[in-house]
Amino acid sequence: MVQFLDIFYMYLWDILVFFTLIVIFVFSRYFLRTDIEKKEHSKNHSNPLKAGKQEFFMIVAVVIVTTIYFASLLFNIQMLQNIVTFTFSIFALYIISLFCQRKILLIYGEEVEVSGQKYFKKWYKVSLFGLFVNVFVFFIGVFLCIQIFELETFIQIGGLWAWILAFMWFTAPVWALDMIAGIILLQSKNYETGNVYYIYDQDVYVWIKSISLTEVKCIDLRYSNPIMFRPSQFRNMIIKNLSHGIAGKSWKILREKEIFVDYAIKQETVKKICQDAFTEMMQNLLSADSTNYFGDDDFLSLEIDDFWNYAVKYKIFYTITSPFFIFKAERLFNEYLFKYQQQAGIYFSTPDVIHIDNNQTKKELLI
Repeated sequence: MVQFLDIFYMYLWDILVFFTLIVIFVFSRYFLRTDIEKKEHSKNHSNPLKAGKQEFFMIVAVVIVTTIYFASLLFNIQMLQNIVTFTFSIFALYIISLFCQRKILLIYGEEVEVSGQKYFKKWYKVSLFGLFVNVFVFFIGVFLCIQIFELETFIQIGGLWAWILAFMWFTAPVWALDMIAGIILLQSKNYETGNVYYIYDQDVYVWIKSISLTEVKCIDLRYSNPIMFRPSQFRNMIIKNLSHGIAGKSWKILREKEIFVDYAIKQETVKKICQDAFTEMMQNLLSADSTNYFGDDDFLSLEIDDFWNYAVKYKIFYTITSPFFIFKAERLFNEYLFKYQQQAGIYFSTPDVIHIDNNQTKKELLI
């Protein structure tokens, strides 16, 4: 017991510094989480089980690191003590940087709502201030490394900077191009958070959730899956902007659909089925539970596109003003087209094969 007290008094300053880092880490993370819940109004939508797991792992990590730290003091393992202190200080700096960047986003970002969910739009100023925070945290981390590992000579400090510069030089092809491309994307008016784009390279419709210096986060509108691109990769893609701004409203987006109909069916009958299906599809989209939908779409025309051996190829043209509902409208249109075909006793998509009745089939099988 006396030996433990002697060790405690000997390393009192180091212990106080270590526990200060723990307090900064825990409270920074707590205020970061509560600030997000307050600003994004996500308390009612948060997952208690997930939050509980995060708190549990954080407590376990703090206990393990604290145990290792006191073990290094007890057995006088200075290098282990320095490594544990430096590692925990880096984690504390990381949480503090997240907290600062979150504050910058809440102050300079724009709070928006898309399809019932709240987001913060990152402007160029947000990313620029965030970059300043990261640079500041980086230099603090270097200073802590010098102090904790007691690098006092010019050769030791110079060796540390040489290692850092060498690491940056060899990894520059990975991050330098992305940072330059990220700055260009943030400055350009053609790439904005909240817009919907069609990417020709991958044949996918995406909604841009956020743009930063290191990544472009998107949501696949067909499957609602998150997609992440590197800024340099996204900038080199062939894309088409389908919307104006976060609200998703744009000029009318032209959509087309192909159907194949038997020659015996009149075009007026086909057009009536298509118009009735389109009208019911619009009523569904304009229901009360839909958000960010504007409802000024049009059924434009039904045109004969080509003549096949056993079917006429038609093209249906219509417009949609909310790109978020492109695929929902497409699925509903198919559903109601099939519904009105059944009611009229007429069926589209006539196959290019010879129809034979059951009696003829039986005769051929007997032969």
